[in-house]
Amino acid sequence: MKLSTFIASNLEVILVEWEDFAGSLAPLEDATKVELRDHAAAVLRGVARDLETPQTEHESIAKSQGKAGSSDTDTAAELHAEERVAAGFSGEQVMAEYRALRSSVLRLWAKNTELTSQEDIQDIIRFNEAIDQAQTESMARYTQMLREAQNLFLAILGHDVRTPLGAVSMGAQILLMDQTLPSKALKVGLRILNSSKRMDAIIRDLLDFSTTHLGYGIPIDPRTIDLLEICQHTLDEAKTFYPDRKFELVAKGNLTGTWDGQRIGQAFSNLISNAIQHSSAHSAIRITIIGSAQEITYTVHNEAEVISPKVLRTLFDPIKRFAIRPPSERVGRRMQNLGLGLYVVKEIVTAHHGDVSVASSADEGVTFTVRLPRQVPQRRCDD
Repeated sequence: MKLSTFIASNLEVILVEWEDFAGSLAPLEDATKVELRDHAAAVLRGVARDLETPQTEHESIAKSQGKAGSSDTDTAAELHAEERVAAGFSGEQVMAEYRALRSSVLRLWAKNTELTSQEDIQDIIRFNEAIDQAQTESMARYTQMLREAQNLFLAILGHDVRTPLGAVSMGAQILLMDQTLPSKALKVGLRILNSSKRMDAIIRDLLDFSTTHLGYGIPIDPRTIDLLEICQHTLDEAKTFYPDRKFELVAKGNLTGTWDGQRIGQAFSNLISNAIQHSSAHSAIRITIIGSAQEITYTVHNEAEVISPKVLRTLFDPIKRFAIRPPSERVGRRMQNLGLGLYVVKEIVTAHHGDVSVASSADEGVTFTVRLPRQVPQRRCDD
């Protein structure tokens, strides 16, 4: 009996065995029969239809790699993933369901059919390809939903934290305006104000990270500005926070153009902060900004340890950077930050149709280079 015919004729038997396994998983221990089956029958019917559809070798290979053509409507496997997210399933449990489905079908078919022909072997190959495709669709939808939920959570968290942080900052400013307070109290007030500003910058990076991962990108509002003023203001802020550090600034050429000054200042600030964090306290941070006819080149150089090629490949991706850190560096003092700053730099530069790169060597240290075209093609912000 052909496998497609067996699935269509024995759907109920297969689903019963499927229910026994699915019901043993913790999230579905109390589930009803309908909840257990949800889209399993639809997945199997789709597999049976696929087995009856002629397929080229190229299509076969693509399907086995989870690269089959996409559909305009949600597949049964994608809908199944949504149900499992709502039921509290882990990714491992979703994968286990497909392993069980694959095992149930092939085991029951082998009991009822003598598998001897070349067509039977081809059916098994086609069946595995179809299950692999369904599994890929489910996991893609599953991870997409979790990622969107996580980013939305971060965005809401960032907005919620900004309100009490604003109150702290305002309170510190009021204290500093009261010159009748003793000098010790004023120093504490200044520390509170500076710390609140740093926290606000971190929250801003967090909001930008979550916004870009929700698919909106970083909005910019280009206007005619002088980048030297932006650079100088950013450098003055850095000197306030790090009065013991040495900074060198070199500016050449025409530095006027059309950019979002606030966003560019944010990118400059993140690059300078990164250089300070990853260099020795006695070394200088050298900043160069040069204007040519077509673009502006902005570099930040610091003396630091050589960055390995492995780390360089993920330097602008905070999630991957965190993933490759040893467990000992993911907690405590060794984990200095989440690494959102460089990600935000890249997104801001990309929004301006520019480019950011990094070079690292034992002789030259670490240099970040930003290139910005003078004209931004269009205004990208919500009025």
